Amino acid sequence: MLLSEQLKEQLRNEFMPIPSLKIYSNADTLNLKIRFLKSLSNGIRGTCSMILDFMECRVNTQEESVNYMICYASQQQIADELGLTREWVSHCINRMIEKENCIFTKVRQGLNKSNYYILQKKKEMVHLLKQIFQAQQLELKTKNEEKQDKQKKEYKKYYKKVHLMILNNVLMILKN
Repeated sequence: MLLSEQLKEQLRNEFMPIPSLKIYSNADTLNLKIRFLKSLSNGIRGTCSMILDFMECRVNTQEESVNYMICYASQQQIADELGLTREWVSHCINRMIEKENCIFTKVRQGLNKSNYYILQKKKEMVHLLKQIFQAQQLELKTKNEEKQDKQKKEYKKYYKKVHLMILNNVLMILKN
């Protein structure tokens, strides 16, 4: 099995736990998000979904930077943006963090400092997608090289035949 196919299978197993859904949203699988939200209690699912969307929209996707796939946002900022209270946002975030399949990690910096959130699953998925792309490019390059080698061999055979025919014709002309 090709490397890209193995990586695609790994992607399917890790990030598509709901087989009927195969949709990706903002480089984060909707399936993974749905599975995570279904594990929460009914009363907070909608708010948690909005909080996750907020984090996805504000995550840093520049790979060169130190804070790659990190969302810097205070709970007050999230609450203001979503039209909720800070206490409710804090409650929802704490309930999400308690779950074992949480798709982000909360890092507390201390008093009077904003927490930040590392979207670890999104980071893993983007890394895996890049590996798949690189493997496909390498496989394509290898396939093209093999094709070129085959064409070169065919051309050499054809060239030899034509060369022999010309040489035979010249010899026949010289004999006559």
